[in-house]
Amino acid sequence: MDDFGSKLNSMNVSLSYASIVDIFQILARERVSALQFFDWLKFSDPELCRDPDIASLFVSNCGLLGNYETMVPILSEFSLKRVFLGMKAFGFLLDLGLDNGSSMECVRRVMAVFNEVGGMCQSCGVQLLIEMFGLSGSFETAEFVIRTAGRKVKHYNVLMRIMCKRGDCERVANLVKEMKRSGCDVDASSYNLLLSCLCKNGKIDEAWQVLEAMEKNYGLTDAHSFDILISFLCKRRRFDLVSKLLDKMTLKGIEPSILTHAVVIKSYFESGKFEEAHEYVVDYAGKRSYSSNANYSLLANLHLKNGNVLLACKVLSEMMDKGLKPNFSAYKRIMQHLEKKDGKDLSLELSRKYLSFIEK
Repeated sequence: MDDFGSKLNSMNVSLSYASIVDIFQILARERVSALQFFDWLKFSDPELCRDPDIASLFVSNCGLLGNYETMVPILSEFSLKRVFLGMKAFGFLLDLGLDNGSSMECVRRVMAVFNEVGGMCQSCGVQLLIEMFGLSGSFETAEFVIRTAGRKVKHYNVLMRIMCKRGDCERVANLVKEMKRSGCDVDASSYNLLLSCLCKNGKIDEAWQVLEAMEKNYGLTDAHSFDILISFLCKRRRFDLVSKLLDKMTLKGIEPSILTHAVVIKSYFESGKFEEAHEYVVDYAGKRSYSSNANYSLLANLHLKNGNVLLACKVLSEMMDKGLKPNFSAYKRIMQHLEKKDGKDLSLELSRKYLSFIEK
């Protein structure tokens, strides 16, 4: 054991977690290597060395001192022990305050470390760098990481998600264009991120154009693509366009998700279009939709919340006549309201129909 470790042992110290963090931060601030301290920590409290924050502080210390050679065995060990690092492990790349050229060189050296270690460290490390630079607004550096890592769709999507949260539709669209220019296989998830960003920022015409381009040029539309636009249009009460999209989905043999069905039904209901909500549920039941039970049960619950127990009862009765079993929670709530309103006959009839499903 080195002198540093021997001195600490002779002092018989027992450091708290907060004290250990403070020591790493002081060493970083003074630009002093934390290698001996970490070696002592591995001996005195090996489990603590697996803590993601402690591990990240040590990696950051290596980076601040330009000690990339030490990073390789350390990251290999962390990878083997499945220690997941946080962004603070590579925060030194932001803290160094270097000019653009020097900063890119440091990033390149970190990427070289990832490549040498390989495995989980490489895949997770690249994603961490993209997230870190993206969240800090250093988009050029984030894109540099993506290019250096081989222009993978999943890496572009990480940056696109960050830009979507910022509402930067132009940058998201430019990234999609860059992916196509560089020969990267743009998938539906990338276009869906662009669709989502456009919708969240009220750019309905552009979103519609993207959806049409996905259909005509790339054949990449999936249920999620339609779901994104339908949900947005429902919020705007553009039921004419919602109907067009639903018709498109039917022609393609794509069914909306249960969540999208719920959004459409609730939007009709909240707009006072009760008949349209009912027609929608009936229509998809006729198409033998997998979500028909959920759709009918939701409609019944909405009528109940609106204070119309008789209509709620009618909806449940109708669905059971079609061989669809209601959600038990919806059935129970409606039964309780019928009993309170002295709807004994309706209650008995509803109970008889529901029991027939249990007896089968």
